[in-house]
Amino acid sequence: MSYSVGQRIKDLREYFNVTQKELCDGICSQGLISRIEKDEVSPTAVVLEKIAKRLSVDMNYFFDDIFNYGNNYVEMMKNTIDKKIRECHYEEVLQLITLEKNSPLFKSDQLKQYMLWREAICIFHVKHDEKRALELLDSALKIVNSSPKIMSEYELHIYQSKAIIYSMTNKLELAAEIYKTLVQKINSLTHIKHKRLMINIYYNAGLNAYDRQDYAEALNLVDQAIALCIEEDYLYLLGQLFFLYGIVLFDHDHTNKEESLKYLDKALFIFTLKNNQAIIENVHEEKARIENVKATG
Repeated sequence: MSYSVGQRIKDLREYFNVTQKELCDGICSQGLISRIEKDEVSPTAVVLEKIAKRLSVDMNYFFDDIFNYGNNYVEMMKNTIDKKIRECHYEEVLQLITLEKNSPLFKSDQLKQYMLWREAICIFHVKHDEKRALELLDSALKIVNSSPKIMSEYELHIYQSKAIIYSMTNKLELAAEIYKTLVQKINSLTHIKHKRLMINIYYNAGLNAYDRQDYAEALNLVDQAIALCIEEDYLYLLGQLFFLYGIVLFDHDHTNKEESLKYLDKALFIFTLKNNQAIIENVHEEKARIENVKATG
C-alpha cells in the first residue's frame, strides 16, 4: 500500500487540527495545499521543508518507512516502547500505544504491524487475554503479505511472540511447531541484520524443548545460540544461555552434575559483572538444587 506525500500531509494536518489556511499561511496558496493533498501536484523541496517545520516533523517523515530513521519522534517512541517491554512495564506501554496508534506518524504498514505486535504482548500480560493477543498478532501478520518463502524480521518477532504465548499457556506442542519453522528460517536467511533476534529464537526454542523434556534438542539449540553470542559478543544473553544450558544438562542426565555446575559458574560470573541480583539469586538456588542431588553412574 502506497502512502503518498499528499496523504501524509493531510493526515498530519488533520491530526493536529490545523486548517489548510493555517498550514499554507506564508508558505503557498490554499489552493496549492489542496492540490498537494489530493496528489494532483508534488510540492517543491522548499515548500515541503516549510510544511514539515510547521507540522513539527523531520522532512524525511514524508518519505521514510520503518527501516529508515529520518523521523526522530517515531524512533524515540519505538525505543521507549521496546525498553519498557524489556523491563516488563506492560501497562505503561499499553497507555502509550493507545495514545499513539491512531497518529498519522504510525500509519505506514510496517508501523501498524509494529504497534499491533507490541499491543498484543501487553494485552496478554496486563489483561491475560490470550485470545485477543493472538488475534492482534494474526492481524499484524496479515498487514504485510510477503511470500511464504520470505519472512521479514518483524514477522519473525511476531511469530516468536505467538510461540511464547502458547508456551506460557502450556500449549507446548503448538509453540514447538512455530519454533521449528523459525529455526529453519533463521538458519537459511542471510539478510537478518539483528543477530540478537536469532539468539532469542534459539533461546526460546531451547526453553520450549526443555519444557517438553526434549533435552537433546534443547542442548542443540542452546549450543547454537551460545556460539552466536560469542561471535556477536552478547554478554548478558550469553549468561542466560550458560544458565539454561547448565540446568538442561543436569536434568537431562544427573551424571553431568560437575559439568552442569561449571556452566552455572560461568553464568554466575557474567551476572555478577552485570550486577543483576535477582538472577544471581536464581543461579545460586539452582546450584544448591543440583549440589544436593547425588550423581548416579
